[in-house]
Amino acid sequence: MKKSPAKLPLKRKFIAVLIAAILPGFGHMYLGLAQRGIQFIAVLLLDIAALFYFTSKGIQINVPLLILLALMIPVIYFYNVYDVLQSTDWINDHIKALIPKYKRRKSFAGVRGISFGLVLMAEGLLICMFLVRPYWLRNIVSFWGGYIIAVVCIVIGVGLLAFQMVRIYRTIQKHKSSATSQAVGGASNDR
Repeated sequence: MKKSPAKLPLKRKFIAVLIAAILPGFGHMYLGLAQRGIQFIAVLLLDIAALFYFTSKGIQINVPLLILLALMIPVIYFYNVYDVLQSTDWINDHIKALIPKYKRRKSFAGVRGISFGLVLMAEGLLICMFLVRPYWLRNIVSFWGGYIIAVVCIVIGVGLLAFQMVRIYRTIQKHKSSATSQAVGGASNDR
């Protein structure tokens, strides 16, 4: 039997942030957002495993990649704390408004259902590959790593450029349609 929303206790922000600061991901679990907490834990473990993989012997060291992976750890950590702060306010607002905790906005909930399991399986496989260090992966990283990163950056740049162009085009079309409707509306009022 579920508790009624009126009887749900408010979550304490200090406790949530303290737990999140000590163990990233567990602050979300305190708030009842287990999937989101598991996502933070999995991403942090994946980053640490990749960092160990790329610093291991037998692989040509790619210093910019190592710096990027090392800088991702504090970024993930502090975003985790920030997200716990925001999530605490969001959950407490919904408890106060007598909205059940399990009815969340879709954009806030993140990955759900089968896709959540698939994401965890993919992250687990990546961590295992980083720990086992197969020969073919070492060759790809040492010979093609720079090219792959360059191509990914180019694709992201082209995607962002296309997104901005579509956005500008829609804004122009919106202004044209509003100007046309004002001109038509003004002409009909003159008669």
